[in-house]
Order: sequence, then structure tokens, then C-alpha cells
Amino acid sequence: MTARVALALLATLVVGCAPQVIRVSVPNGALDLDQFLATHKLADEGGIRVDQIGRVEGASYHLVQVLGSERPHRHDAHDLTVFVLRGHGVLTRLAGPTALAQGDAAVVPRGEPHWFASEGAFPAVALVVFSPPLDAPDAVPLEER
Repeated sequence: MTARVALALLATLVVGCAPQVIRVSVPNGALDLDQFLATHKLADEGGIRVDQIGRVEGASYHLVQVLGSERPHRHDAHDLTVFVLRGHGVLTRLAGPTALAQGDAAVVPRGEPHWFASEGAFPAVALVVFSPPLDAPDAVPLEER
């Protein structure tokens, strides 16, 4: 009986450690995150990459990759909703820093200064919703952190 229990525990651990397939459903259909990231690579030196993956009348949907830190900025015309899909880091806002990891979400109202800094060797990846839809760059840099 103990061998069965040990085998069941081992199987549970192996399944729990298997990579999780993340799918994002957008107005155009489902998107496999791993496949998308394989064809939309962040530059080797890091930074930020923003790719629009969907759009409706009231919002646009973007996959954002961050390795390192964004520059402090605000958006004058857009509210943001951020859903962390992979990785982790710190979102700094007026209220102070907040640690975010896979599965966490944040809302950033238009005009609020903020920036995200990923932690770790791999980029943090987030689904970011801009409302209204993003038509042109709207990141207004801040003078200092």
C-alpha cells in the first residue's frame, strides 16, 4: 500500500510541475501564449515589447513583455487593466510598490504615474487592456522616479 501512495504522490508532483499552457481568448479567437511569444520575441537586451492582439470599439488588447524596468510614465487618455500571465515583478504607483506575479491583476487609472520592473532572468508577460482603444502612443514620461 505504501508503494501505491508514494507512486500517487510522485504522479501528482510531476503533473503539478508540468508547464502550464496559457491560452488567451480575444475577439479574433484563442491565442496560445507560448506559440505567440516564440514568434514575437523581446530583444535580447531586454526592455519592453507591446503587441496588439485584439480590438473592439471600447478597448484594445495587448501582450506586453518586460525584462528590466519600464521608464516611469502616465497615460493621459487611457485606463489600463493588467493581468500578469507569466513571470513576476513590482508595479510602482502613487500608493507605492506592489509585487505582482502570475495570476495577479492591477488597474491603473488614466493620469496615474506608474512603471513596472520585472524580477528574474526571464521577461514578465502581461495581458494589458487599454480603454478606450490605443490608437497612438500615449505614454507621457515622468521627470524622475
